[in-house]
Amino acid sequence: MKLGLMSGDLVPSSELPTLGFDAVQMFYGGDDEDKDPSLESIDALLGPGNLALAAMTLHNDLVGADGKIDSDVDRAIQCVEKTAALAGRFGDNERPILVWHPSGYPEGEFIDDHVIFEGLCDALRAVCRVADRLDVSIAVEITRAGSVGGAEAFLRIRDQVTSDRLGVCIDAANFAPDRTPLERSVRMLRSHIVIAHAKDSSFADNGEVAEYGPVGTGKLDYPTYIKSLAKYCNVPYLVFEYYKSREQLLEARDIVKTCL
Repeated sequence: MKLGLMSGDLVPSSELPTLGFDAVQMFYGGDDEDKDPSLESIDALLGPGNLALAAMTLHNDLVGADGKIDSDVDRAIQCVEKTAALAGRFGDNERPILVWHPSGYPEGEFIDDHVIFEGLCDALRAVCRVADRLDVSIAVEITRAGSVGGAEAFLRIRDQVTSDRLGVCIDAANFAPDRTPLERSVRMLRSHIVIAHAKDSSFADNGEVAEYGPVGTGKLDYPTYIKSLAKYCNVPYLVFEYYKSREQLLEARDIVKTCL
């Protein structure tokens, strides 16, 4: 399992290999295509350090209170096509990866959770049809506040979508603690995990997340998380996020390395 980090200006990409990082994860511009990185800007970021592209990321909903959001599905399909066009830059990954991060669970006065579930499955079927054809992995980032809130929720969706290209971006800080213990969640998802994230979380008295932060600044059981990934999965890249300084990044790196 090699280390990566989210793209940014904190550490020049040319220095990353000397710090132990082999890859970066980059972002599409949400619903705004004009904010998508160009091919030239992607290669300019990867080139100086001969870095791999761990994944591309899209934040959008795909589903609302009334079911599938067609415009979001069209945008996701466009990003699948753009990700496929980046083939050859994804390092040790088996294929190009598009991480889909749901923006949040639909809200409204009259919520029908069955409609939301069916709409999400319909949306992901449409996206995965294109991903199947173009050989791109769709990695759903499980997050407690989103429409895919835990391991069981993902497995229910996958039973309906039935695409080999539908996988998981696991970030334990996004959903642990949960009613399913951390190690069991990794074990349940192991054949579907294609990329992993490293950050931490702390909680308010009511159990809600108070803050996300770098590895080591919250309550996540990192020895269990990392050892579970190493035991049950073959994840090419663990991508760090939420670091606010070079020192925090290096401290997070060292914590993870002691767990490997």
